[in-house]
Amino acid sequence: YRLFINCEKSSYSSLILLTMKLITENEKNDHKSHIMKEGSKGFLIGSVIGLGLIRYFKFKQPLKYNSFNWTVKACLYTMPTLGFTAFLTDNGGTQFFKSRYRSTHLQQEKQVKSQQLDNLSMSEKIIYRLNEHKYKLVVGAWAGFLFGAWRIINKDLLLTKTQKWIPARVYAQAFTIG
Repeated sequence: YRLFINCEKSSYSSLILLTMKLITENEKNDHKSHIMKEGSKGFLIGSVIGLGLIRYFKFKQPLKYNSFNWTVKACLYTMPTLGFTAFLTDNGGTQFFKSRYRSTHLQQEKQVKSQQLDNLSMSEKIIYRLNEHKYKLVVGAWAGFLFGAWRIINKDLLLTKTQKWIPARVYAQAFTIG
């Protein structure tokens, strides 16, 4: 048996609950298989990105690629691979424990939340959903305005690409905020 200490904040008070659980071999194997599956996904995604970076530099920027020493060339592949593998493995472990040990609590919270949403009017529901996804909306609007500003500014033949990015970024921020 392995000792697992779970620390969670209670939603009803500011107390932190500490629970200790001895996990069985079956739970240990389930956890291991879940994080291995998530880690494999991260490895595949990171490998594709790493190979894409190498391919980009090798064929689109051959002079720059040839100026890299072997450590930089190795990092072009390994850093995305290791980063995505570590991130998705850690995220998979967190998801596993949430689904295994907190699923009833999360299901109750979801039911309470849906009951509260059912009592709201349509305009209040829209405002609630917009507030819930506000950062996604702001970043999406900024990216859209950045793309639009780049399309307009890119027509100027006198400026270099670096000089074009600065006004495009400023215009995108102005349109997003203003």
